[in-house]
Amino acid sequence: MWPLLLISITSLACILERFSYWKNLIKKDDEKLLITVEKYSNINYKNDINKNLNNLIPLEKVLFNTIQIIDKCFLIDKKNIDVKLALEISIQSIQSEFGKFSNLFSTIITISPLLGLLGTVLGLINSFAFIKLGESGANVKEVTGGISEALISTATGLIIAIITLIFSNYFNSLWKRQNAILNQYCGKFELLYRTKEL
Repeated sequence: MWPLLLISITSLACILERFSYWKNLIKKDDEKLLITVEKYSNINYKNDINKNLNNLIPLEKVLFNTIQIIDKCFLIDKKNIDVKLALEISIQSIQSEFGKFSNLFSTIITISPLLGLLGTVLGLINSFAFIKLGESGANVKEVTGGISEALISTATGLIIAIITLIFSNYFNSLWKRQNAILNQYCGKFELLYRTKEL
């Protein structure tokens, strides 16, 4: 039960962190996103762009990184700048931020029922130790009490896994939705950037 308690606290802490992260990103404000795209597509505005990445929304982080890549490519080869490739690289770079704790959630979902089952097996072994073969009076109270305690660990492991699975799938759906928004507005940025570049 102690490892299960530690896992449940870890899972809860990660879930709360992901909730606080996604809370501000769930609302899709089209007007704000369009203003962001127009701001970053303006070539003359590059020097005024906020360089503190911690305060930026994901779209701004992607566009900021894209501008950085484009500027570096511009110094090397002014003619062959691939804005689409720069956008793809920037979108890939932000995926770790969206999928934070996803591997940990997968591990918790897998290991919690197994730890619960292990606790049940060990509890049953202890319970059967109270049964003495050849004696007519078995200590029924201790045996049944041990079995019920053993089954509690399985139930606890399953509850932790189920709750973690629900939230993990919810966060994955938000991750997919955010990627769809990024792709949509990055496409608009690419069109605007190429138009203003000409």
